[in-house]
Formats: sequence, structure tokens, C-alpha cells
Amino acid sequence: MTAFANSKLKQTDPQPQIPWLRMRTVKKVGRLVVQYILAGLMALICLVPIIWMVKSSFETAQWMRSSRIQFWPIEPTLINYKNVLSNPNAAIGRSMLNSLIVSSLATLLNLALTATAGYAMSRFKFKGKTIFAMYLLIFYMIPGTLVLIGMFVMLAQLHLLNNWIGLILLYAVGGIPFSTWWLKGYFDSIPVEIEEGAMVDGCNRLEALWRVVLPLAMPGVITVGIFQFVGCWNEFMLALTIIQNPKLQLLPVQIINFMGYQRVEWGPVMAFSMLVSIPAVILFAIAQRGIVGGMMSGFTR
Repeated sequence: MTAFANSKLKQTDPQPQIPWLRMRTVKKVGRLVVQYILAGLMALICLVPIIWMVKSSFETAQWMRSSRIQFWPIEPTLINYKNVLSNPNAAIGRSMLNSLIVSSLATLLNLALTATAGYAMSRFKFKGKTIFAMYLLIFYMIPGTLVLIGMFVMLAQLHLLNNWIGLILLYAVGGIPFSTWWLKGYFDSIPVEIEEGAMVDGCNRLEALWRVVLPLAMPGVITVGIFQFVGCWNEFMLALTIIQNPKLQLLPVQIINFMGYQRVEWGPVMAFSMLVSIPAVILFAIAQRGIVGGMMSGFTR
């Protein structure tokens, strides 16, 4: 009886499993701690330049040239923002309106082109599809400065220099590889049977795309549109090269008004950079949840 009881206790005793469970819990907690530490370090690396820009925009020229390293202004002042807003050459309000118009039109044109291109690459099988996809990737990897002279000559021959139309075309076409690939991946996540059912009900291919597929793909379209808009809003080199008329210049170009041949007024430059980045930050803050959903849904569906 005693031997039988001892064997029964050994079968029901959970003690041998406790060390294994504890080890598993410790490993899981350790993995989470390491992940959070790495994420915090990456966030800190990304935030340090922004913190320095904010600090410098509220600092006087005397302390900015000091050798002391501080992450907060020693004597906070608004003189840099006052100099930026009162500078007649910068024309902040007019330049901001110009950037808003150009960025919005370029984004709409880019979405109109890439939505159909991404849908075609996702749904159709045609000759040269692989070559076309590789061409998009190769074009996306080419720095814009390498083709700047060629684009300038082309726009000069088309009489589109000092014209928003030429700049809008360059912005829209330049974002095609990124937007097309992103939307293709999102269209791949939408079942084909949905649009086939719409075509059975009487829709043609274009109507099925417009009425059924695009509403389902709207999170991805909005995400691509936000990235395209912010890219156009912050672009500097093309806007500086193509537009020479002061009344048509965009907002990022106006930063050269605070950069002289002898020295750079870093206080106004940082204050101006803050003003340029505020609309993009507000846009990302408002659409943050939709951006994350649009980025992830194309991979999780």
C-alpha cells in the first residue's frame, strides 16, 4: 500500500514542472526586456536630432556657439521665430500655400497613376511584367541628384521651368516606384473572388476596381498618399532647381534666406525647420492609427 501511494503521489506531483515553467517565463521576460531596450535606443537615436533642433530654435546665438552641450536652452527666447516670421524675403504664408498646392496635386496625380498600376501588377499576367517590376526597383534605388540635370533639360525643352506643372509632374513620377509596389502588396491581400462577384453582378473591370477594390484598399491608399505628400512637402533640391520665381517658390527653399556666404544663422534656420516640420507632424499624428493599419494590413491579411 505504501509503495502504491508513493507512486500515485509521484504521478500527480507538479513539482518537476515548476523549474521548466520558471525558466520559460524568465526567458520570455528577458526577451521582452531586450526588445524594449533596443526599441528605446532606436527611438532615442531618432529623437536626438529633433530634440537638438527644438532646443536650438529657442536658443540665442551666444549660447549656440558655446562649447557646452545642453539638451535644453539655457536662456529660452523667441527671437529666432520672430526673425523668421518677420523676414520679408521668406514669405512664410505664401510659401506654405504654394507647398500645399503643389504637394496636394502631386499626391493626387501619383495615386491616380499608381493605384491602377499596382492593381494591374497584382491581378494581370502580361509579358514583361517581371522586367517592369525590376525596372521600378532599379529606378527607386537611383538617387534623384543623378538625374537632376536630365530632368532640368527635359523641362526646359518642354517650357516647364518656373512652372508648377513641371514640378508636380516630377514629384508624381518620382514617387511611382514606391507607391506602386506598396499598393501592389495591398491589392494582393484582397481576395480576387470579391471583384469577380462584382463582375458577375454586371460590373466591368474598371467599375469593380472603383466600387469594390478601392474602398477595401483605402487604408493602404491613404498611407501611400500621406508618405507621398510628406515627401513632396519636404523636398528641397528639385524645388530649388526648377522654380526660380520668388512668388512660386516652395516652403523648404526659403531656408536659404538664413544661410549666408560667410556664416549660417543656425537659430533662425532651426526655427524655420521647426515651422516646416509642424504640418507633417500634425498630419502623422492625426493619421497615425490609419498609417500603422495600412502598413500592417497588407502583410497580415
